[in-house]
Amino acid sequence: MNTVVLGMQWGDEGKGKAIDYLAGAFDVVTRFQGGHNAGHTVYYQGQKVVLHVLPSGIFYPACQAVIAHGVVVQPLQLVEEINNARALGLSMQNLALSENAPLILPFHQQLDVVFEDSRYQRIGTTRRGIGPAYEDVIGRRALFIKDLLQEEVFRSKITSLAEYYQRLFTAHGHAAGSFDQTLDQYLQAGTFLKPYVSNTTNLLQHAFQDKKNILFEGAQGTLLDIHLGTYPFVTSSNTTIAGVFSGTGLSPKAVDRVIGISKAYATRVGEGPFPTELKDESGRMLRERGNEYGSTTGRPRRVGWLDLVALKYAVQVNGVDSLFLTKLDVLDELDEIQVATAYESEGGSGDRFFVHADALSRVRPVYQTLPGWQTNLGAIRCLTDLPLQVRSYLNFIEDFTGVGVSHVSLGGEREQTIEINC
Repeated sequence: MNTVVLGMQWGDEGKGKAIDYLAGAFDVVTRFQGGHNAGHTVYYQGQKVVLHVLPSGIFYPACQAVIAHGVVVQPLQLVEEINNARALGLSMQNLALSENAPLILPFHQQLDVVFEDSRYQRIGTTRRGIGPAYEDVIGRRALFIKDLLQEEVFRSKITSLAEYYQRLFTAHGHAAGSFDQTLDQYLQAGTFLKPYVSNTTNLLQHAFQDKKNILFEGAQGTLLDIHLGTYPFVTSSNTTIAGVFSGTGLSPKAVDRVIGISKAYATRVGEGPFPTELKDESGRMLRERGNEYGSTTGRPRRVGWLDLVALKYAVQVNGVDSLFLTKLDVLDELDEIQVATAYESEGGSGDRFFVHADALSRVRPVYQTLPGWQTNLGAIRCLTDLPLQVRSYLNFIEDFTGVGVSHVSLGGEREQTIEINC
């Protein structure tokens, strides 16, 4: 079945591991939104690999790996990532890059830094130019991969855009850096990338018509969606199910199943409200056991208990069919585990999720305490071998969210996954 894999939290849920586990059963794996602010960690032949734009299906030579037009692309970074993949022994002949993917330009990264350093705009971005690149798309002034393949066209368009950004930086009291020193590098990157460039909308439509199995790989997480996330502390694209269709050119008829990825606890990178955040020893323990440091930035992640109010919201807005629960083994040493099942606010208590940051920042989580298992789960490969307390934890999540847990991850390796029929 054609399957969408989406993050249910604020990103960093372990989507890379989940997609790598699932991808072997698919003919096509495609990224449909985000940029190199995403970081999917995969273990390949025992080696830790962090992918930023390349789809996680790249490790399967028979699987077509597609970067669709909903992804914003920094060409120099993509060239580096392709070369790194080649060094691992991957041929990369299965990669397809959309000619209509918008470019991330040096102006965008510079503006991202300016916005992050200004008090009224600080949201904790990766400072990689993702937001300003998407702003240019909405503002109808973006440059695309296909422009990069035509030197005269690219030089002409970049000159006009440079003038626009010069005025913008001046308005913010900053000097715009010169693009001249990287112009040739961008053009060289275009030459390097040209063999991979195609009309990916047509490619994906033909794959759908030919009844090939397609896996749609989400980046970031539902609670960072530009419309449905904790605004304004969000990313600049649709990280939810809606992004699949606008980012690929396929219709909703192309999706048969939606799998939601969630950690067994919660994390967040950057600014913004986080109702279940732990700032005590429990939080520090979970951070260290879970190695909760950003795969893109290296920043320590904020850590907290699983928020079932937020998870149920993410399940509902995406029409999730099942959950892929990751990092359950991180909870191994705890004798008790707390999960948030409601919020207290000025209006009383309830299980409604508050999307906008100002409202969410004022809620207090209501917890239910569940027994821990204090057992090393890493070597377990069968559902029936899981301690009763683990199965009770999974059942509690299923009952609250209304969907079954179809997969449980007990470590970083591909084989440390239990598939559950539900």
